[in-house]
Amino acid sequence: MTHTHRHIVRKSLRRGFTTIEVIVIVTILALLMTVLATNLLQSMGRGQSKIAQTQAAKLHQAIVQYLIDVGQPMPEDNMDLEILTLRPDEGGGPGGPYLPKKTDIYDPWERPFIVVVPGEVNADFDVLSLGADGTPGGELVNMDVTQ
Repeated sequence: MTHTHRHIVRKSLRRGFTTIEVIVIVTILALLMTVLATNLLQSMGRGQSKIAQTQAAKLHQAIVQYLIDVGQPMPEDNMDLEILTLRPDEGGGPGGPYLPKKTDIYDPWERPFIVVVPGEVNADFDVLSLGADGTPGGELVNMDVTQ
């Protein structure tokens, strides 16, 4: 075998990645995926919090309209919000339904909104979602949403 032929054989055997190179590449990819997944989950959580704020505002307005229609100055603490989705012949208020779907009384985490009387944000009452974790307080996606 000539020297040139041995050099070509060694070069062709060396074309693949070593185990260390593969481990380094996999580690880098895993770190990148972790960062991307964390950012994606945080932005999804922020989106759900914004949806909760919008839904709470809509629900607050529906409660105000219901109270006007039934001549009641304040809602009851922990009011049964399902009444807002009923027609008058089903036991709802005279102008009902005040919300088109029963799902409108639930936050993005599928828990019912809470009516708090008197309110901490509003003088009369607040509509509250306890965020993603379902417990008072919290930060980011776990932060309470009050309208």
